[in-house]
Amino acid sequence: MQETILSAHPANDAPPAPAFRANAARLTALGLALLAVSPAFTAQANAASTPAAAKAVKKDASAKGDTPSKSGDSKSEKNAYDYNLPGADGKDVPVSSYKGKFLLIVNLARKSTYNDQLPALIKLADTYKDKGLVVIGIPSNDFGGEEPGTDADIQKAYKDAKVDFPIMAVSKVSGDAALPITTFLTKSKGAPPGGPIHWNYTKFLIDKKGHVIARLNPDVAPDSAEFLATVDQVLDGTYRPAKKGGDKPPAGDDDDDE
Repeated sequence: MQETILSAHPANDAPPAPAFRANAARLTALGLALLAVSPAFTAQANAASTPAAAKAVKKDASAKGDTPSKSGDSKSEKNAYDYNLPGADGKDVPVSSYKGKFLLIVNLARKSTYNDQLPALIKLADTYKDKGLVVIGIPSNDFGGEEPGTDADIQKAYKDAKVDFPIMAVSKVSGDAALPITTFLTKSKGAPPGGPIHWNYTKFLIDKKGHVIARLNPDVAPDSAEFLATVDQVLDGTYRPAKKGGDKPPAGDDDDDE
């Protein structure tokens, strides 16, 4: 009986078909290849997980510009656009709102003997407006009590005087409570010589990059030859800033070396 069952299934003893043998060979080769690759792949994965490898990856990404730069770098030099002015309405006026303009900032006082320069400042603002100059007045009662009254009184007085350039709120421009912008004008790196503001109608010229590059004292009237020559040179890029501790170059003295 057993012999009959065995002889009924002769295919069990037949050798594998050629196609089957070929597929088996391929599978065997693939398995050997995976075994060969696996140790190297594992070692690479382990290496990438180490702190040194992670640092190398980060360095490579930074070199390709994948790491964003820090905009708040404390070592970067500030300019006028980093400061605010005190608006007459009680709101801050960012100096950056005047970006792309030349600025003339002057501390005003209605009772000052230098207040006779106010009409010349109005004319200057109107004449040079199309050339990109903005005059900004900061009323201050710091010197001789010559800018008395409330903010409302002061704004009305300048409006009545037909001042058409921006007039800020009455402010401190000297001492520990001075506006930060005035501290920048007098003490920043590259600021013109002269130190803190000493009196009314001290004038500062700021270029289109927010750098303060010229200072004109109260006795230099806005319609004087010296003042106008300085403004013209600042606007056309030929002005030579005075070095700290040195004298300002004479007005109209062009730099022949350029």
